[in-house]
Amino acid sequence: MLSRRTIAAVLTAMLLSTLAAAPASAAKPTKPPAQSGGERPLTGDELAASDRRVAAAEVYAATVQSEGLDLVSLACVTPQSTTGASTDASTQACGVPQGFLSVEARDQVFGHYCGPAVGQVIANYSWAMKAGANKYTQGKIAGWMRTDQTGQTDAPAMEDGLEAATTGSPRRPSQWDWVVTDLRDRDGDGSTGDELHSYVRSNISVSRMPLAIPVKPHAFDSQFNLSSWPRPVASPGHWIGIYGWYSTWNGGDTARIYFTDSSRDEGGATGKFWNPTRHIAFLIGEHTRRFVW
Repeated sequence: MLSRRTIAAVLTAMLLSTLAAAPASAAKPTKPPAQSGGERPLTGDELAASDRRVAAAEVYAATVQSEGLDLVSLACVTPQSTTGASTDASTQACGVPQGFLSVEARDQVFGHYCGPAVGQVIANYSWAMKAGANKYTQGKIAGWMRTDQTGQTDAPAMEDGLEAATTGSPRRPSQWDWVVTDLRDRDGDGSTGDELHSYVRSNISVSRMPLAIPVKPHAFDSQFNLSSWPRPVASPGHWIGIYGWYSTWNGGDTARIYFTDSSRDEGGATGKFWNPTRHIAFLIGEHTRRFVW
């Protein structure tokens, strides 16, 4: 008779294959031109890739709940953060379902380089770089993301940049394909926090890859803000890198998302932080309602 640990390992291997699966064609589809007033719509192939990733994440979340596998976490790693009274306590953290990846924050070198900075964090993780080292410069990544050409980084450009920055890396799963997903209330319960938490959990604890998320960091009239942005700011949008999750979703603020920020000279801060998942989902909704994973 198989043990729970063995069942969990088999399940994880099966789900990893599904989550990393890419379309048969290796070439990216031709993308329509950008539309004024917002990001371009996703192509049919891009929507299909997103739907596959979402479906696999939902299966994982349902299986974890039904099989009681919440305590089979990625690792009992002590999260590093400048916010929250208990984030540095490793004993308590090991008793709560969680998943963390080993990443280092990077400060963005220019005011519009939050996207390339997140790309640098993810590339360094994917290439298993030593502490303090970078696989690529932010300028190199900005070229892949067309950041200097447009003065910003939208979600499809982030996807392109992450594809280039992680291709061939040892931590990138076989047949992995970065995809853009629209965060929606798919189950009709009035919240997108439950969807976001399940996506973060599956990406980190199964695929073991970070996520790139764009938000309004602290709008003047918003009820929430990133913990790394204590003061309101008129921001066109800001990218953060997601590297961890904590606890289960219950509709409140127990579930957390851990992220790196790069905004020390832009009104925020550079380092590792966390916010309740519900807050992050709200901040995504104030911006493009998209993320890249």
